[in-house]
Amino acid sequence: MLITALIAAVISIAAGACIRAWAFAVFALLVAIGFGGVVFVDGSSAVAAIGSGIAILVLMEIGYLTGVFLSGVLRRNARLRESNSAGNVSAASERQQG
Repeated sequence: MLITALIAAVISIAAGACIRAWAFAVFALLVAIGFGGVVFVDGSSAVAAIGSGIAILVLMEIGYLTGVFLSGVLRRNARLRESNSAGNVSAASERQQG
């Protein structure tokens, strides 16, 4: 269970940086249904299977939001570094001309 949760979290964080929210929602829902089905087939009650499916779905959604946040922070930092370096180059060229 722990390894499955870890794999789901890592995949969700990576997906947060790459795919749209609706596509991930469909993917996460299918994974949660499949995970709940596997738990049910292994001999657990229906309530336990539904609970496990919801737990993995929540974990995946938290991982997706984390990936979206981290991706946004990295993009913003790259954009700021790019604009700062472009500003430094233009200021240096103005000093040479003046």
